[in-house]
Amino acid sequence: MYIKTNCPICRGALLHNLKIYERETITADASTSEIYRIDVTDSCTPEELAESAIQVLADHVYNGISTNELCKILKEKFGVLEQYCCDLVQQLKIELDMYCPDRQHLYYVETE
Repeated sequence: MYIKTNCPICRGALLHNLKIYERETITADASTSEIYRIDVTDSCTPEELAESAIQVLADHVYNGISTNELCKILKEKFGVLEQYCCDLVQQLKIELDMYCPDRQHLYYVETE
C-alpha cells in the first residue's frame, strides 16, 4: 500500500510502499485486531512510480480506457490507495501522452 508524504528537504511529494502486519484476536464475544509492525519497502516520487507503472501497464492500457478501470488496475497491481489514484492517473496521462476530453476515458494524442 502506497502512502503519500512530503520530503522534509525539498518539499516535493514522495510515495512510500508500506507492508502492514496485523494480528487478529477472536474471542467468544468479540474480535480485535492490532497492527504490530509496519515496514517501508520502497520510497519513490510520483514520477518514478508512473514510469514503473508504464512498464507494467503496457499490456493493459489502451485507447479509450476509462479512468475508473485504470484506477482499479493501479490498486490491484501496485497497491495504490484510492485517494492517490487521481494524482497517479494525471502523471500517467503526461507520461503516456494521453488526454481525457470527457474526464472519464483516456485517449492517445494522435501525431501526424
